[in-house]
Amino acid sequence: MTEKEQLILVNRFKLGKEYVKAGELEKADEEFDRCIVQLTEATLREQTEVEGVDIDLWKSRVWTEIEKAGLLPA
Repeated sequence: MTEKEQLILVNRFKLGKEYVKAGELEKADEEFDRCIVQLTEATLREQTEVEGVDIDLWKSRVWTEIEKAGLLPA
């Protein structure tokens, strides 16, 4: 597993936002996709919190950043 794959959700989320700010949308999209995977796995394990934050709030945060960055298909 690479260093990036070992990132906790909060750091992965921040990295995605940094990529957006730097205009590196492909990298941002990959990081946000990894956030979605982590949240999906947590949901399937029936977790209600991830890193001390409500899982639904995390889902909203990630979705909002994806929308703001224009990463949704047209």
